[in-house]
Amino acid sequence: MNIRQRHFIKHTEINHLKDQITQQYDETFFNMLFPKKANVEYVLAENGDEFYAINHDLKLWKSKKDGFIPVLTQLLEEKIILKKVIVDMGAIKFLTLNKADVMRPGITKIDPSIKKDEIIQIVDETHNRAIAVGKALFNAKEMLEKNKGKVIRNLHTIKDDVWKLAKLWDK
Repeated sequence: MNIRQRHFIKHTEINHLKDQITQQYDETFFNMLFPKKANVEYVLAENGDEFYAINHDLKLWKSKKDGFIPVLTQLLEEKIILKKVIVDMGAIKFLTLNKADVMRPGITKIDPSIKKDEIIQIVDETHNRAIAVGKALFNAKEMLEKNKGKVIRNLHTIKDDVWKLAKLWDK
């Protein structure tokens, strides 16, 4: 992924960003990512996606289609918390290597408060670690009622372009 533009944003612009983020999430989510005194860097990729690095740590991705998505490294380090779905070990290679969407048979546990179109974390059943970030295609009750089919769209997983950008940022 190539970067077209990057610059630090002014503290006055952070309030506008906060308004956008809290429309999709809540203020608690925003506060987990943005400490009171934060240096926020805006990064624009060639494909038009936007990223935000807070205090030199890539934390947030703004997809044109799905809005704000936390970078997976933040979930792995437990710096932020999202509702989660736990998948069996058989689903992991499809999710991470093929960037496949989550199918209902691969799910072993669903957070009952998940709502349709919500950004959630996908976690493996053995280590209880985030392996992907997805968008719920149904609410939790509807997911539980299904026996087959796609229930979560895979947005971001380990080894994808966003993951690689975040890992480059760490260096």
